[in-house]
Amino acid sequence: MAAVVDAFASKLVDILAGMAKEEVEMLLGVPGEITKLETTLGDLSSILGDAERRRIRDKSTERWVRELKDVMYDADDILDLCQIMEGEQDPSASKAAAKSTSRCWKMPSMFFCFRNPAVAHEIGKKIQALNQRLLDLEKRSSRFGFITQSINSSAPSINKAVSFRSDRNRKTGSGIIQSDVVGEKIEQDTKKIVDLLIRKVDDHDGSNDKNVVVAAAITGTGGIGKTTLAKMVFNDTTVKENFDRRIWLSINKEVNQISVLQNIITDLGSSYDVSMGDKTRLEKALEEAVCKKRFLLVMDDVWSESENVWSEVLRVPLSHGAPGSRVLVTTRNVGVARKMKAHVIHRVDKLEQEAAWILLKKQVVPCETDEDDIDRLVDIGRRIVEKCDGLPLAIKAVGGLLLKKESTRGVWEDICNHYTWSLEGINEDINRAIYLSYEELPSHLKQCFLCCSLFPKNEAIILEDVVHLWMAEGYLQDKTSSKQPEDLGSDYYKELVSRNLLNPEERWYAQARCNMHDVVRSFAHHITGGVLVSEGQNVNHTLSTMKLRHLSVSYQEVDWNSFQKQVAVRTLMAFGRNSAQLKDLLSNLSCLRSLYLNKVDDVELPDSICHQRHLRFLRVCNSSISRLPRDIGGLKFLQAINLYQCANISQLPGSILKLQKLRFLIIGGTKITSVPRGIGKLKDLVFMKGFPTCSDDSTDGWCSLEELGPLSKLKVLSITYLEKASSGFLAARAMLSSKHHLKQLFLNFSSRLGVNCEVEANISEEEHERMEEVLANLCPPTCIEILGISGYFARGLPRWMGKMSDFGSLRRVVLKKYACCPQLPNGLGQLPFLDFLWIKRAPSVQCIGHDFVVPCSGGEGDGKGEAPAGQLVGRRQPHRLSRDTRVAFPKLRTLGFVVMPGLREWDWEEQVSGMPVLDILTIGNCKLECLPPGLAHHARQLRKLNLRNVQRLVSVENFPSVVELKLNSNPKLERISNCPSLQKIDIATCPAVKLLEGVPSLRSMEWWDLHAEALPQYIQETPLSKLRVDCSPSLLKLISLKDASSEWGKISHVQQLRAYGKTSNHDSVDRHIFYTNEPYSFEEVMGESTDSEDEDLNDEYDSTERDEEDEDAAMDEEENDTAADEEDEFVETNE
Repeated sequence: MAAVVDAFASKLVDILAGMAKEEVEMLLGVPGEITKLETTLGDLSSILGDAERRRIRDKSTERWVRELKDVMYDADDILDLCQIMEGEQDPSASKAAAKSTSRCWKMPSMFFCFRNPAVAHEIGKKIQALNQRLLDLEKRSSRFGFITQSINSSAPSINKAVSFRSDRNRKTGSGIIQSDVVGEKIEQDTKKIVDLLIRKVDDHDGSNDKNVVVAAAITGTGGIGKTTLAKMVFNDTTVKENFDRRIWLSINKEVNQISVLQNIITDLGSSYDVSMGDKTRLEKALEEAVCKKRFLLVMDDVWSESENVWSEVLRVPLSHGAPGSRVLVTTRNVGVARKMKAHVIHRVDKLEQEAAWILLKKQVVPCETDEDDIDRLVDIGRRIVEKCDGLPLAIKAVGGLLLKKESTRGVWEDICNHYTWSLEGINEDINRAIYLSYEELPSHLKQCFLCCSLFPKNEAIILEDVVHLWMAEGYLQDKTSSKQPEDLGSDYYKELVSRNLLNPEERWYAQARCNMHDVVRSFAHHITGGVLVSEGQNVNHTLSTMKLRHLSVSYQEVDWNSFQKQVAVRTLMAFGRNSAQLKDLLSNLSCLRSLYLNKVDDVELPDSICHQRHLRFLRVCNSSISRLPRDIGGLKFLQAINLYQCANISQLPGSILKLQKLRFLIIGGTKITSVPRGIGKLKDLVFMKGFPTCSDDSTDGWCSLEELGPLSKLKVLSITYLEKASSGFLAARAMLSSKHHLKQLFLNFSSRLGVNCEVEANISEEEHERMEEVLANLCPPTCIEILGISGYFARGLPRWMGKMSDFGSLRRVVLKKYACCPQLPNGLGQLPFLDFLWIKRAPSVQCIGHDFVVPCSGGEGDGKGEAPAGQLVGRRQPHRLSRDTRVAFPKLRTLGFVVMPGLREWDWEEQVSGMPVLDILTIGNCKLECLPPGLAHHARQLRKLNLRNVQRLVSVENFPSVVELKLNSNPKLERISNCPSLQKIDIATCPAVKLLEGVPSLRSMEWWDLHAEALPQYIQETPLSKLRVDCSPSLLKLISLKDASSEWGKISHVQQLRAYGKTSNHDSVDRHIFYTNEPYSFEEVMGESTDSEDEDLNDEYDSTERDEEDEDAAMDEEENDTAADEEDEFVETNE
């Protein structure tokens, strides 16, 4: 069971302590029984910490703990029942309930809960039975000799400095997390496997599938670093250059073949009929998707139970890929690698002691200034890593624990001598370091950690989702904290990440998505009971033989008839297309608190779900459901509804207004265009996405925006269809500026831009003025941290956007589809925490002026002024510029100006200091003639510079820190010079470039031009280690002649060459030259083309358009997804 017994007891004791016990006992006719229940639980609490520890290694203790949890679960449900009945019997109780906490035992409203004698008698009998069961368990506890301790003595509040040292300097980013990687060995192994993947392989196994080869298998024990090595290979530049598609496939013990086929087809960029569940048809679709594509497939963590997914499912259809396609496997079992006929088996060895110590030190040194303190503990540290047996996962887990401790000899000695290292009687498969990390968790974090293991291997653990699972189980209880449960849950989540028990997915902003390592998940599954996660288990057998409290089923067919015996399930999670018959499934359940369905097709929410009186969390995403049950308002405890991407739902039932405890509502990606009038009465809402702007035909001119006015607790808000607001007066009723808890705000208008970023011609003057007034009256509060505006099409800029420096907490701003306004917001440069700024599709902006960096004086900006909450603002006011000497954009790390076809000038003088930590800059589809002097002079940490279709740009010069430069379709670009740190450059269709100098560090180049008749001379003058060339077949033929006086002479000095001949971007004919200088090798393939050689080539433009569509899709996902904003994905896409 996910609940930890001592934390569970603490929760129930707190509930009972708040009860008016004598009055309730009198109403139930059971004098003394409530007091007895509280006393017995309190007495037991003192031994439960020891019982929880011992149950892992002692089966009799485990049985006792399981029985005690069963009693506690029943008690929890009875207390819920009392609240439900209170609300049903007292129509006025909803007002009191809205003001109360999760349990309300105040008199006299409690009277209504029990005034029905039959109900009171039934509840009384249940409480008496609970007491008897508890007394029996208390008597039996004496046999175990449990050690007594005060309740929660080992569980300090996370808000009371659980960690003695700050971990705010720990960073995650895209690609490999560098704290996972140590030593030269892994770099050498990466290079070795990369070479295996790209070299020509003889077909020694007699297979006819010559186009695809299982080139290598990485083997080793769990937690030793197989996946880390495979990721480094997967993300290697050479691998990216040599394969058209790269596919990462995580394999479970029990593989659903249909889901595997569907996932690979999607990853190949193809689609399939959603209803296509037939294996043969999917295999045919995979053949078509992979045809003539050179791909790399990584099959991560293949087990003996799942090895046939290659031989029986994937091998034949994937054989239709282009020659040179490869498969890389990771597995713990060498036998699996041999059966899959891997050409090379690479075994990952345990870390040597020095490398192990360096890895531990990386985990516990938050900044370089602390390194000396840690080095003084090297002797103890080496003993600790020796106990970890050279396993990177174990070392990271212990490191995450030590990070939370003081760096003293005594503390480190305690960890080194901890009893878990030498504990006997536990399963040999349990990793001692993981067990140590678990044991050192406070009890409230233990149950949160165990709950995370409900997510199967291939599903991300999303911050908002897991927090709502915790809330539904009552895990977020902290009497010492005044924080809201969502904030408390976020703290718990971050704590688990910092302890290396959850691994953040590198592409997601603010660690919003994580996963759990297989070894850690296996440990969690081992020590929980009453939980079934369908990975590696006989689901149908377990369903029919085991009493479950939590059930998670992923991507496999289940005999749901065997589920009928499971009446006590509290959490039901289903992933993938396993077609659950919810009507029958829910009929027997009476304790359900969380229903979580993701990508489950052919399903509707039955009306019977309204009988799930304990339900708190309803998540049905990416599903075919078309409605919410009409009486869903009867679910008095429902706190969260997530309907993201349920595209068939078109309306919310009116009864939703009865959900007084509702805190979280997502309707983005649905067809819902209106909300029930009165939704503003749900005053506990803190998270709302997809809220539509709409009006009705009533005489009072009602608009949905006024429903937002009373919602003062909102922290995250996304509003859609703002163009439907008939006036700024109605927008003002949303009272956004008075919402002092609002952290994230997304304001969405329907775009008025065409495919080519052309502004629609039919926008009236009235619409321009009205939209300006609407946005002027949607001024966010000054506490806002993330702001996104999409589709704004007025000409003028509201006053509040003319003085952005007022919003001192902003750290992320996104403007897109910004059709008609020629100005960018003023004063962004003075925001002290802004780290991400992205402007996308802003055709009317012609100049990025001085006021972009320097704020206005006098508190005035352009456009309309902001109004006090609920009041309309007037017309535009003039503004003046101030002379501010502060550093502009002091924290900005990512900046993008993308698809701004009118942009001609960026004004930034050298004397204006700014962007000292800028890391990534993307500029695309504009008419800039030069990059501003201030950029090159001050952005001294700029690492990646991406320039695409900057039509009038002539030069890129004097960027001392740029490491990677991408140039795409810049027709007038002539020279690149004085970039001393530049290591990698991509030049695509920049025919005017003649000069490449002052780049002493440059070692890697990608050059693409399908129109060029010759290679550029600057290649010959640059000492490159790696060169990729994409050119016309005729130019490739000239290279193949190896004539030193012609094209060959320009590239023969390169250590490694990969050259491809293409007639178009869609040309899949294999024409290539692979050349290595030392040791010498030369491979030439000139396939026959079926395409016309004189085909009109517009691929550069097409490629750009596709990139832009991808950026839009990523941005749309960011605004509507349930997870946090996807900054790193934007960066990766926009590069």
